[in-house]
Amino acid sequence: MSGLCIVWVILSTLASILACTGFYLPYWIQGRLLGKADAYFSSFRRCNYPRIRTPHNAPEIVYQCARYSSFWDIPSPWWQASTVTISFGLTITVIGTLTLLAAATSFLPHVLKTPKHTRILGSLQLLAATMICGGLIMYPIGWDNREVRESCGKGANVYNLGRCSISWSSYLLVGAVVLLMLCFGLSFCAARHKPNHGPNDPLRI
Repeated sequence: MSGLCIVWVILSTLASILACTGFYLPYWIQGRLLGKADAYFSSFRRCNYPRIRTPHNAPEIVYQCARYSSFWDIPSPWWQASTVTISFGLTITVIGTLTLLAAATSFLPHVLKTPKHTRILGSLQLLAATMICGGLIMYPIGWDNREVRESCGKGANVYNLGRCSISWSSYLLVGAVVLLMLCFGLSFCAARHKPNHGPNDPLRI
């Protein structure tokens, strides 16, 4: 296997790790709930949220991270769409990475041996990057929901976080998109690389 393919496999693996971590952890945006606790949100999970036991009691803060009870409890249809879109992008990313790892360990040697296959894998990584990016673009459209305004102030609106700020999980997802775009470029470089087969090296490209 050439050094180019090794770099491609490593970057693909890193992109998958960043994308999955950034998607699952709810630290996309950070606000302040009731002036008492930091609140965090992603498209389908949140940390530290209010709960009212009876109509006559003041809300109390639940200090935990959890997903919404069901998909339909997600407070914005844009967040629902973001969740679905990024999920599909992650699925493609992980499948592509597992395929590359299988090829690197001789289970699927033809993948890195055939230019057509490397281009297909690279195109899938580009599609994954596009879907993750699309989900990230949809997410701020839902910043006008009630839960965000409780933590970010009444000024929170579409693409306006009010008093909130972007948190570190968002940067992990952006980093994954950048790496996937780089992997797309590497796949086409690998496809153009002339084979130089040795008698015992079926994976060399």
